[in-house]
Amino acid sequence: MFEGANLLAGDKRKYGQQAAMEIAGDIHEYTELYSPEESIGVPYLNGRQVFDFNEHFIELGTATEGRSFFFMLLGLSAFVSIATFGGWLYSVFSTYGPSDPPRWAFIAFMTLPMAGAACISSLLWRILLRSVFLTALTARYRFNRTTGKVYVLRPKRFGGNAVLDWHRVKAHPRWCTPLEVKPGWQYNERERDKRKRAGGGFSMRRGLVLYWPPLDANDPERKGEDILWVGCWLSGTPLWEYIRAFMQEGMQAVPAPEPHEYRRKRRSSMWQYLWEEGFDATIREARLMGHEKPESAVGVGDWLREGPFVMFNSWAQWLCWWPTFPKEWNSDCGQKRREHGIGAEEPLRWKAKA
Repeated sequence: MFEGANLLAGDKRKYGQQAAMEIAGDIHEYTELYSPEESIGVPYLNGRQVFDFNEHFIELGTATEGRSFFFMLLGLSAFVSIATFGGWLYSVFSTYGPSDPPRWAFIAFMTLPMAGAACISSLLWRILLRSVFLTALTARYRFNRTTGKVYVLRPKRFGGNAVLDWHRVKAHPRWCTPLEVKPGWQYNERERDKRKRAGGGFSMRRGLVLYWPPLDANDPERKGEDILWVGCWLSGTPLWEYIRAFMQEGMQAVPAPEPHEYRRKRRSSMWQYLWEEGFDATIREARLMGHEKPESAVGVGDWLREGPFVMFNSWAQWLCWWPTFPKEWNSDCGQKRREHGIGAEEPLRWKAKA
């Protein structure tokens, strides 16, 4: 999903590129950014993060948590809009008797709720839902150490596809979702502390942001500037260190992903979603506690919490598409990779083609 990129696009329309980066991206002079040469922790994957892993590149995506909830929100707004529109049509085409109120008065009365529902649904779509539906299932980021590039697949309205130079990247591993602030907010220490304490709010939207500064700091068009929201929420420093170590030192510098740390390419079935995403937190906790069969930790409470919503997630996935890399990018160094399934894909090592 593209919640961070959607926030950035909205702020860009209101305040311009630089202010949007400062608000949505939390990129300003008070933000501590890290270069690829700086080690700041231990590399590990805390959850399902990786699409592909080999000696040339690792491929990651954006977070997908909450898609079922957003689908229910979409359904509710659609129902209200259709119901109010139906009421308006009834007021226009129904027959009236002599004792009924004037047609124009009834139409005017029904126009108000219809206009209100349309405005609310439009705002909900632009502010939140368009980052989840009728868009790509996820962004795809290939960090290719052989070419020294980061290959980015994402919808045009959220920045479009891009090929970025790895050596220019700056990491912000402690990003969290912005509060209701205006341009220049970063100069207020209380506002900066408030955002950090909020820690992403009740939905815990915080994690790793990668930033490419403008090629020329004095360029008003800020050419070369870009920003990516990478990996699952709550995956800041360890995920950055995983990417950084891989890109700087190679695949031997990081733990090879375990089967439960791979993400599924393309859509998942309801059963796959339950065991790969819905129950993931419970299974991961059991695994950390040393259970021999972590899947057995899934209980009735987990089924009651996730089961009723599993169909919504499946329906929501069908309102999105799976993005694929252009052949001319050669982002796989000449070795074709599959575009479906889950888990390690052989070969992990091959000679790169020009």
